[in-house]
Amino acid sequence: MHILQNELLSNHTTLRVGGVAETFVVVETQAELLDVLTTYKDTEILILGSGSNLVIADTNFHGVVIQIQTQGIDVETDACSGAMVRVQAGVNWDEFVSHAISNEWSGVEALSFIPGRVGATPIQNVGAYGQDVSQSIARVKTFDRVEEKVKTFSVSECDFGYRTSIFKQTPHRYVILE
Repeated sequence: MHILQNELLSNHTTLRVGGVAETFVVVETQAELLDVLTTYKDTEILILGSGSNLVIADTNFHGVVIQIQTQGIDVETDACSGAMVRVQAGVNWDEFVSHAISNEWSGVEALSFIPGRVGATPIQNVGAYGQDVSQSIARVKTFDRVEEKVKTFSVSECDFGYRTSIFKQTPHRYVILE
């Protein structure tokens, strides 16, 4: 975990906009992420992945910015049912899609070149060419900031719709872990 003070957010967004974050925390494991979320539970939090397509005001942000850089792809394969893949929220989305294609896992191949991290994809239910992530997701592991506990949603509980989900409909409540 890396904690920075007075970090310029424009250095972390693809559009190069954003003021100064009072506290900027880079987490590399789920344990670090859960620790930061618990430590700063009464503070305004901005979750940041790769900063793609994110517009942040040039004014200062007096809360805590958490940049999620968790990594890891865990796979369970079965000759009959295929692969069940657990992907950490900080994994680059396009790199995951390339990894899936190279392993001949179907379901996300049309979603290449979408910027961002894996953790952002269920929030917006990203899609392209008639395919969206809700068609490939079995479950989403989150941290519920209201109940202060880890909660896993089945695909039916995610309330996916066109470019939306329960995570987008209840902003600031859930942080995607995997």
